[in-house]
Amino acid sequence: MSVRRDLLVATATLAGLLACTAARSAETCSAYPTGTADKIESTAIEARFGATPKPGKALRFAYVSKTLINEFWQDVAAGVKSEAGKYGVKVDVQAAKDEASMVEQLNLAQTMASQKPDALLLSPQSDSNLAPVIKAARAANIPTIIIDDARTQGASVYIGTDQVQIGGQAATFLHDSFPAGGKVAQIEGMAGSPNARLRMQGFRTQLQAYPNLQLVASQPGNWDRLTALNATANILRQHPDLVGVYANNDGMALGVYEAVKNAGAAGKVAVVGTDGIPEAKKSIAAGAMRATVAEFPVEEGRLGVDVALRLIGCQPIPPWVLSPQAVITKDNVAKYPDTHVD
Repeated sequence: MSVRRDLLVATATLAGLLACTAARSAETCSAYPTGTADKIESTAIEARFGATPKPGKALRFAYVSKTLINEFWQDVAAGVKSEAGKYGVKVDVQAAKDEASMVEQLNLAQTMASQKPDALLLSPQSDSNLAPVIKAARAANIPTIIIDDARTQGASVYIGTDQVQIGGQAATFLHDSFPAGGKVAQIEGMAGSPNARLRMQGFRTQLQAYPNLQLVASQPGNWDRLTALNATANILRQHPDLVGVYANNDGMALGVYEAVKNAGAAGKVAVVGTDGIPEAKKSIAAGAMRATVAEFPVEEGRLGVDVALRLIGCQPIPPWVLSPQAVITKDNVAKYPDTHVD
């Protein structure tokens, strides 16, 4: 059965499963308000809307992640659980086996939505694979909050940082590190991932401002450490005078550094990643990786629960909540301790 047909079947199934909750919209505020602005900084939410509304009854949320084999998504889930615990909200966390299992993730989300949670938190693998779930949830007035990747049309709120800016900051870091210029390369995330696409766009666009930096290769790493290692080894064989590599996430960046080290170029080639996972920060502190453009996954998970409670409390949260980012280097890594919570 094709993915397209799976999506059509899921749409019909969910419509039936959730129809009985459609009356909810007549009893409560809309879970899909129109905010007064397109986006809002996460740090400005409380000043603008006040405290997070405390639940007046027992609530149950569901979170469907991309995968839990990646440390970043583990931390998002940890943030969801931590914030839910503060408010006595029960939360069920499920995830696909890897970041390429779009139909599996759709099936998981379909099952979770059919259980009629009070809010549905999602980190889709593409900007369309969970669209049927979001459409059915909207009809039932169940708020849907997208956390980080794959902003999907029709969702209540998207929580995530500016991914184009992330790629741009990686390019700027390499420019500042090599003012005389040189050859650089990029290791790309999974094809179809909006985060990968936007980071690549930001990196390439910002490089245009630095004509002394020459992008000589951009190869897929598919969010996989070993794939990134092998791709980098091939690039280094073709361009032994490379000065820097930007990887679209930290897992791949760690593989890139292994390839650089194996080639005897650890002191010459700067490796920059994205995410700010603990292993990457340890690598930076040890003088291996040079930098990561960090997101804060635990905070994003917490924001997911906070925004869901605000929507249930009828606050008109704008459709994009901008979460923070920061460039972490050896000079400032001590300021960013690990925030993983169990």
